[in-house]
This record gives sequence, structure tokens and C-alpha cells, in this order.
Amino acid sequence: MKIAIYWWAFNPPTLWHLHVIEQIFKNSDIKKIIITPDWERWDKNYNISNLHRGNLIDLFIDDLKNKWLNIELDKYFLNWANKSNTTTYEVDKYFIKKIWTQPFHIFWTDIVEWISDWDWNPNMYIQKKLKKIFIPRKWYSFNNSELKNYILIETNYLSDISSTTARIRIKEWINLNQILERNILNYIHKNKLYT
Repeated sequence: MKIAIYWWAFNPPTLWHLHVIEQIFKNSDIKKIIITPDWERWDKNYNISNLHRGNLIDLFIDDLKNKWLNIELDKYFLNWANKSNTTTYEVDKYFIKKIWTQPFHIFWTDIVEWISDWDWNPNMYIQKKLKKIFIPRKWYSFNNSELKNYILIETNYLSDISSTTARIRIKEWINLNQILERNILNYIHKNKLYT
């Protein structure tokens, strides 16, 4: 069975995350997706506690399961005792050991620009050995010249919606129904998150 790892911040989970999952199931032979929220990274502003982020992700998972999608949640890295910056390589090794096969990892296409600069990427492991699924960015022309072992997912539409966009709109309460599921929006409002 082909499995994909969705290892992102989900801060908060948006309708675009849902769209990506639906398109992967529709346009590839992936049979299961494991949602794997990351620990707080030095280069991101998380704005909320991991407890709240974990609760938002739980609500997101409930929505996905209600849609009968083959989804699993793994909070190992969200609750990671090491609390250091985790690399894609470490995540890949963790899941190979856990599920006994190498999963695919989900990326935006623009990550290709930075992969060669990652100092923990020995012998171009990410480009050549890691199994990858790329989701197109609206504004990015995909350069796949150094890549092997990947799938490019054609989506119904390209979007600039991201968790960053969601956090900005939450502060201003602009068009939130277009980017967040109702139960996630209610939780954010009730707990006064991202304001």
C-alpha cells in the first residue's frame, strides 16, 4: 500500500490542506495519508501553544474521517521530547521504521529551490532517494531537473491560501468561511487564537 506523509505545521489546518488531500487520493495511487504535525521550528511563528494546535488538528482529522478518507494522525513530532529542529531525513527514517516501507512526502513545488542548500541532505538524498509528492504553487514554475522518485499532482485549481494567509485573515475576520472549516473556526473564535 502506498502511503504519504503530510508533515506540515497545520497552523491552522485550512480548506486548502483538505483540497490537497482530496487531490492526492483522486490523482494518484496513494491509499493512505498520515498527518504528521511538526514541532515548533525556529523559522516559523506559531502564535499558539502546541496544545491548541493539536486540538485544531484533531478537529481537522475528524472532518477528514467523516469524509471517509483513509487518514491517520501521528503526533510523535508534535510531542517530541527532543524539541529540536527535525529534518525531512529524520521523519523519513522514523516512518520507514514504523510502517516498514518508505512513504511519500508531500511538498509544495517551490521547495525545490532550497533542497540543494539543506546541509543535512547527504548525497542528494532528498532529490534522489526520498519519495516525493509535489503540489503546484500558483506562482511557481516547477523545475524537476535534479529530481527522481516523485509525483506531481495536478489540482483542480491553484491557490495561494496558506496557514499564514489564514492567520492574517483571522486577525481581521475577513472571508474566514472560505478558508477554514466551521468547527475549526469556532474553536479559534472560542479560544481567541491568532488575535
